Amino acid sequence: MDSAAARGSTRRPAAEAGTAAEALARLAAERPAVAVIDVQLGDGCGIDLGRRIVAQTPCAVVLLTAFDWDVYLVQAWEAGAAAFIAKSADTEALVEAIRTAADGERAFSDAQQARIAAWQRDVAGRLAQLSDREYAVLRLLAEGATNREIAAELGLAVKTVEAHVHGVLHKLRQSSRRAVQVWAQQHRIIAYGRPDAQPRRPPE
Repeated sequence: MDSAAARGSTRRPAAEAGTAAEALARLAAERPAVAVIDVQLGDGCGIDLGRRIVAQTPCAVVLLTAFDWDVYLVQAWEAGAAAFIAKSADTEALVEAIRTAADGERAFSDAQQARIAAWQRDVAGRLAQLSDREYAVLRLLAEGATNREIAAELGLAVKTVEAHVHGVLHKLRQSSRRAVQVWAQQHRIIAYGRPDAQPRRPPE
């Protein structure tokens, strides 16, 4: 994690940290205006750390990632981050995101907001229709588990699992368990987690 204390500053970061625990300690001591956080930290998830910072402090969060996946983008938006920047982007994009965050605004591009809206409609919207039990079944389906393995894992009868699998296929609009597995892996739903019943939408 890097922290920037002033808008448009060209100075070195006010503080640096390599882990979530160290970052929280530095934030409490330095009280920066903006924290630049890597999505992948040594002791946890940068998005989870960003969510804690946004909820508990006035510090804005810019998330930096080597993997510009839709699932990370959506999680960053839902965590309240001010920006989500790929490491492949040029330096000016990161500097501008930090400046925007320091001004108390969010720097998600139109293209990013379109990706978020598509995810919430086509992925989170479908996941929100699943019951908690169906979602548990889906997670195991995504890992390639058989009905018997799912039944053993969840303490259910095989026929009950079959009914849940049918419900998952119907609500996700998939034709087979293999199609569900491919869909779940494609969208990295295990990394996403259980969505809210009413997915948050990007601004109009």
